[in-house]
Amino acid sequence: MIPLSRIEEIAASRADLAAIVAGSETLSWRQYADAVRDAAEGLAGAVALDELRTVAFLSHNRAELVVAASAAATLKTTLCGLDYSLSPAALAELLERIEADLLIVSSGFLADRGINVRTLAAGRAVVDLDSRLPGATPYAAFAGLAAGRRTPNAPARPFRAISFTSGTSGTPKPVIRTASFDARRFAYFTARYGFSSADRHLATIPLYHAAGGGWARLFLQLGATLVLAPPDDPLETAELIRREWITSSTMTPPILSGVLREVARGRARVTPNQLRFVLVGGKHFPAPAKQEALQVLGPVVYEYYGTTETGVNTIAEPADLLTHPASVGRVYDGNRILILDPERKPVPAGIVGSVAIASYMNMDTYLGAPANRVQIDGERYLITSEAGYLDEDGRLYLLNRSQGADSVNLYALENAIRHIRGVEDVALLRRAGAGPVAVDCAVVLKASAGAGAADEVRARAAEILRRERIALARFEPLDQIPYSPSGKVRAAALEEAIGRAGEEAASPVAGKPAAKARTGGTVDGVLLGIALLALTAISWGGMFPVAKAALASIDGFYLTLLRYGFASLILIGILVRVEGWRALATEGHGGKLFFYGSMGFAGFSILAFVGLAHSKAEHGAIIMALMPLITALLTWAIKGVRPNRVTFLCIAAALAGVALVVTRGSLSALDGGALLPDLLILGGAASWVVYTLGAATVPGWSPLRYTTVSAALGTVTIAAVTALATAAGVVAMPSLETVWSVRAEIAYLVLIAAVLAVFSWNIGIKLLGPVNGVLFINLVPVTAFAIGLAQGRAFGDVELAGAGLTIGALIVNNLNSRGFFRFRRTERAVGGGALTPVAVGAGTR
Repeated sequence: MIPLSRIEEIAASRADLAAIVAGSETLSWRQYADAVRDAAEGLAGAVALDELRTVAFLSHNRAELVVAASAAATLKTTLCGLDYSLSPAALAELLERIEADLLIVSSGFLADRGINVRTLAAGRAVVDLDSRLPGATPYAAFAGLAAGRRTPNAPARPFRAISFTSGTSGTPKPVIRTASFDARRFAYFTARYGFSSADRHLATIPLYHAAGGGWARLFLQLGATLVLAPPDDPLETAELIRREWITSSTMTPPILSGVLREVARGRARVTPNQLRFVLVGGKHFPAPAKQEALQVLGPVVYEYYGTTETGVNTIAEPADLLTHPASVGRVYDGNRILILDPERKPVPAGIVGSVAIASYMNMDTYLGAPANRVQIDGERYLITSEAGYLDEDGRLYLLNRSQGADSVNLYALENAIRHIRGVEDVALLRRAGAGPVAVDCAVVLKASAGAGAADEVRARAAEILRRERIALARFEPLDQIPYSPSGKVRAAALEEAIGRAGEEAASPVAGKPAAKARTGGTVDGVLLGIALLALTAISWGGMFPVAKAALASIDGFYLTLLRYGFASLILIGILVRVEGWRALATEGHGGKLFFYGSMGFAGFSILAFVGLAHSKAEHGAIIMALMPLITALLTWAIKGVRPNRVTFLCIAAALAGVALVVTRGSLSALDGGALLPDLLILGGAASWVVYTLGAATVPGWSPLRYTTVSAALGTVTIAAVTALATAAGVVAMPSLETVWSVRAEIAYLVLIAAVLAVFSWNIGIKLLGPVNGVLFINLVPVTAFAIGLAQGRAFGDVELAGAGLTIGALIVNNLNSRGFFRFRRTERAVGGGALTPVAVGAGTR
């Protein structure tokens, strides 16, 4: 933590501003400085200063711990935190190995976990932050100790830092560094992300973890406010984001998932907020969780990858999470990553091997054990125990949880199982030994699960594994996956829990019925999702023939105004009924909602309908089906995220298919401006894609709220544009008789293609997921062509071939977004391992 000298510098200008917030307690910078002076005096009195070389702590995050840590830094002692979820035997071993001279504890917190502090201390001096442990120095006794005294002179000591690996498969290993990297790393992140003394940083990761302590130091040394979240309380953590006006936070995926779960249940609100930066890491961050986080919190979510031994080595920014959710990002300043084969030779992009990292943050050594290093091109790399690969653009993809470079892609398999309806969480363990690859699977099922779902989840999980030629050895539903407080899966504890659950299921205790497996999703839910998405796609497919018929009597401007004028009123009524009148407030997002609403409703519908009036319904449907590919191109143009090669090929093939449909194989069909109507429809499709991307700019809003408010504001633009077109003589106001003559078409466009389709799409996406949902977009042109055939319209072979080519390109791109083609290439190279599916979102119209 930061020393007293830096605290006093900040206190000189920010004396009465908040430095630390922990529950109902707030320390100003002046109070923080006073408390550190007292604590430094107290620590120096507990153990002779010359003998106080290493201080260990066992405590949850609290203000007193931050003060004690700063006091230890002031005295230039080595401070290291211990994972309080470890067994007493493991903790005792670690204290011995690091030769701790003093132990700082929260005795009440540890007593609740069955840890006897006096036995653990084994004669060492103990400072109790709770001030109630007999024989220990009470922290409360430090108050006022420094009054009238000078801060003890710390002896000159070389820098020495000790941190611990997570110990997911055994006892944590002590990691030694003899030089600090804080200055360089802090300078980079501060400059890159604009951190300042105005920030309010929410610390959710335990301070004993390298990430927890490191990010707390960064913000404190800036003079920012450090807000400490309570342990194991996602509801309070979620509320702190809004209540304390948090601007930044670091979280592990389990902590973030807990926050999002409380928001989804309606028990917590995270809006309005001031969040600008939420960094997630320390454990595999599933792609669906990334998308949910971006939807709820907005484009403020970042992911990092690193190890205790190597620091923070890659960053994935919000755009990366959207476009490459399976990746953990790319290296940044001072980091290099290579993928090595078993002979420690670098391998090309796309080939799986061991992850090796060269960084100024790399450790010096393990305490009492050598580091696994290799020298390549003059750089010293640390070889991690994780497997992965790099893509052509340098993005890193990880395959497993530290189980070796030859193991299967556990992360991708867990993601696939997590997509099964009813699954809350999942963890896989690879079985040791020779022979066929086999895994144990533990799942946590949602509380809303129906009867018999455990068996269905087991069957679907086994099928997912079988497709990758992996056997399901054991499958057990658990109440929870055993994570460490820092978010890592405890492999030994997980294996024990799976075994215990299996024994209880096989041999129930006398007088107690066998444990009833909690259940998950059902086939009915899948079928309902399919039905709803099919209904949506068919409704949108039918929209083009219906609108084409209406356009024979009424122009596109007034048809758009009537459609979204009525639709907006209906949506407002539904929103007020569901979320209340307050949901109509723009909460400072009025400008962007007006822009995106204008693009999505005025731009899309006016351009599409005006173009459709002079084109064919089938042309409109096939062009609209290009939206997933248009999204890729716009993301590239706006955010600089280049589509991969397969997507480029799909874009080219789809455009070729559209060209065949539009020209019917003859360039003469383009004479006389015949292409202009279809270009207008294409512009409408692009407008809708911009609108869909805008949903991420209003974090915490439900799809219903975003759709309703933006549609209402977009209708204002529609009315204004229509009034201008009328005044300019471009269009004429239709008579009531004309409007009445197309009442059935307007009713379809409002009730079916707008309101009903919006709700069925959103519910269907929730049931089946975005990746599966996008496939149903292909039914839009199929429906339009089917209606054309039913109306007796004849299509040439070239038109049908073009439609087939476009639909085929969309399907291939969908498979590409799931990692299908990358998996095939990697399988040929290394003999197995699927990659994480990429979920692709789609909007509604």
